[in-house]
Amino acid sequence: MTKSPNVEIKVGIFVLAAIILLGYLTTLITKDRIITRDTYKVNAYFDNVSGLRTNSPVEIAGIDVGTVKEITLHQNRARVTMAIRPDITLHADSQATIRTRGVLGDKFVEINPGSATQPVLEDGGVVSRGVQPTDLDQVMARIGDIADDISEVSRSVSNVFGGPEGEQDMREFFENLREAALHLNQIVQTNARGIENIVANLQDFSGDLRAISEANKEGVTHIVDNFAEASRQLNVSLNQLGEIMDTARHGEGPVATLLEDRQMSEDMRRTAASLESLTRKLDEGEGTLGKLISEDDTGRKIDDALDGINEFLDRFDRFQTVVDFRSEYMARTGDMKSYLDLTLQPAEDRFYLLSLVADPRGRTRTTESVERTRVDGGRWKVTETIEDKTYKERFKFSAQLAKRWNDFILRGGLIESTGGFGMDYFLWDERIKLYTDVFDLGADRPHLKSGANLYFMDNFYLTAGLDDYLSKQGGSSFFGGLGFYFTDEDLKYLMSSVPVPAGDF
Repeated sequence: MTKSPNVEIKVGIFVLAAIILLGYLTTLITKDRIITRDTYKVNAYFDNVSGLRTNSPVEIAGIDVGTVKEITLHQNRARVTMAIRPDITLHADSQATIRTRGVLGDKFVEINPGSATQPVLEDGGVVSRGVQPTDLDQVMARIGDIADDISEVSRSVSNVFGGPEGEQDMREFFENLREAALHLNQIVQTNARGIENIVANLQDFSGDLRAISEANKEGVTHIVDNFAEASRQLNVSLNQLGEIMDTARHGEGPVATLLEDRQMSEDMRRTAASLESLTRKLDEGEGTLGKLISEDDTGRKIDDALDGINEFLDRFDRFQTVVDFRSEYMARTGDMKSYLDLTLQPAEDRFYLLSLVADPRGRTRTTESVERTRVDGGRWKVTETIEDKTYKERFKFSAQLAKRWNDFILRGGLIESTGGFGMDYFLWDERIKLYTDVFDLGADRPHLKSGANLYFMDNFYLTAGLDDYLSKQGGSSFFGGLGFYFTDEDLKYLMSSVPVPAGDF
């Protein structure tokens, strides 16, 4: 019996449909992962690839870009060879990670292609890093450890809080916690206004701080720059110190010399021994310094001496000195008379006046002599001679003690090498001084001199008056002149301004 052609045709159509259906199902199973032969291979190394199989997908950002072609063991590590589509570019810093779909799903490889600035991986290249996920067994082992710890903690809590005493402690704890919460709530409610004020003050302070920072941005920037400069200089100093120590470590430089010089080390040892001996003597109260430290009487004596020195220095500070120079033009004779005065004032109400006077008229001295002669060998004849002698260009001296009452001053002592006294009176806030001197009291008529000083600027004054206006020999004369003076402050300034010549002493 022969087969019908229709049966053969039906069988062929059925087989063709089965082949097509099989291909379709294969496509569904592989999820459209059809990789062409035109690929390039890259390798990745992992410590553990458990669950990963050949033909597992390779993805980038959830998109299939290749498959796992081969898994081999290389130097005790798993080498995974992957076939990558040619349109996908991987770089030298790329990273491969083994992922799992779901909790119990299939394994696949996810690739991070790396940065574009790195070189491109060629065929046969190696991914820089392979990361495998935590194994499920390890996770379960860790969960077991955590469960054991929780069980142990629960047993400890049960031991602490179990039984009636534990329940009572828990009850008291929660009661105390509730009371603390109520007390805190009462405090907050009672001080709500104060808390609001504090918050408002903080806001105001924050605003003021912001205003200050905005108004002083340059100053803040300058401060920050100064800190940066200080940090830089400190870094430079530390580097220099490191260089010095490194130089000393190699036996070079002055520090190394100090460390290696035996003589210097011996000198330092002797110095330390001397210091130790000195300290021991001080502790035992030997010597003047030791007595000063250990004996109270010595310290009190030194304190008394220091008090005396301080009192002397205080008096010295109150001691005022004035140097005065003036020249007077004598109208009658046309001569110049000069004075150099030194005033020493230990107190406000008294002073000493020392003067050196250059008088071109000199000083007139009257001498009287008596001569007896015998006339004709009989009676005696008495001859009386009176002679006035004038000594020209002679220096005269004055030394007076003065007492002051407000604007009035009374002086007395030696005036122009003769006894005398004088009076001064100040006017117009001590800008004008009226004075009168009376001296040479042993003459027929004393020498009277009156005048006035007008002080201007800081250290200058004009003087004018009438001299010797009681003289019978016509010695009275009008005078006028200029003077200047220096006080303590002026003398200190002048002495500090004088340049000191440099040189070796």
